[in-house]
Amino acid sequence: MRYRNIVLDKTNVLDAMLKNLEAIVNRNQPVSEYMKTIQEAKELLQEIQDYVEREERSPGELNKF
Repeated sequence: MRYRNIVLDKTNVLDAMLKNLEAIVNRNQPVSEYMKTIQEAKELLQEIQDYVEREERSPGELNKF
């Protein structure tokens, strides 16, 4: 995989965002903070999907997004 390190780094960031969402809920922060973090996580997920989509497919592989 050509973008392995980038994808792994971005999944680590996504994991941190999910932990941040848990903290937001535990501290009863405003819903706007929660929604902002969710939007950032969605954008990061799209970036990860784009990297995976750029990878060459092996013979017989079915890659559906």
